[in-house]
Amino acid sequence: MAVLDIAQLKADFGTFLGTSEKDILKVLTQPTFRAAQATIAAIVQGFQKGWTPKGTPAFAPLIITHKRHKFDVEIYPDEIYGSWLGFLADESKSREEWPLVKYILYKMLLEQVAQDRELSLIGNGSYAAIVDGTAQATGKSMDGFLTILKAQHALGATSKMNFANKNVAITASNVIDQVEKFADTITGPYKSIPMNVFCSPENLTFYTRKRRDLYGANQDYGKFGSVVIDGTPLTLQALPSMIGSDILFATPKANFIRLLKLNDGASKPFVETSKRQVFLFADWYENVGFALAEVVWAFVPDAGSASN
Repeated sequence: MAVLDIAQLKADFGTFLGTSEKDILKVLTQPTFRAAQATIAAIVQGFQKGWTPKGTPAFAPLIITHKRHKFDVEIYPDEIYGSWLGFLADESKSREEWPLVKYILYKMLLEQVAQDRELSLIGNGSYAAIVDGTAQATGKSMDGFLTILKAQHALGATSKMNFANKNVAITASNVIDQVEKFADTITGPYKSIPMNVFCSPENLTFYTRKRRDLYGANQDYGKFGSVVIDGTPLTLQALPSMIGSDILFATPKANFIRLLKLNDGASKPFVETSKRQVFLFADWYENVGFALAEVVWAFVPDAGSASN
């Protein structure tokens, strides 16, 4: 007789046993996020008076592990003496309180961190192991969602994600056909669920201009930066992290996970001084991923067809 393996379920999910999908998706501040992927074989059978059990529920956790990131910067504030930046020194204060240091931290470093996260990590990050004593290249501290989609696409039929076939490159002339063909790959009950179809800013521009050329300029494109795909509940939405990519993907909002702890990015930087040197640093946990592979639809251009 088939028996639900409770011991294995507890081992896979630790001490947290969610009572619903929402409960599971709320565990976003734990060191590891586990999403329940529930499967069971076909169970319907013809009626008979005797008890004939059939089917074993199984739960396989899809794991998104927190990745830790940081920046370490050291400066010698005294180097500005004799330059036009000399006015940013303040000898009445310790060096970490100089206007120069605050400017570097809040106007240069933190803005660069935001740019690195958006353009090098969230979408295009490609994880590599740390080498002790060596500063890691930016973009190697986690896998971004584009990297995850490419890796799943490379698995072929063994991936549980849903990939569009005949993945030719998107161009300014075929963009509407390609987007609508992709939208048509979303079938079953999810076809009627409003979702974003995420794309690059370039392809959103191609799409809106092509539609303007075909149907005229007097159209309601919705809010700036997005457009409804005709005949569907889907909205084409550009992401800065997808610049230069021809990938399209859609998934319910709750399934697209951005894992953060309370310190959102480098929101709590530190400043320390040793002799005349100032050290600026911060660290935080962050990662992205998808909770359930089965409810991800993606268009990934085949290798060599275009930049992806």
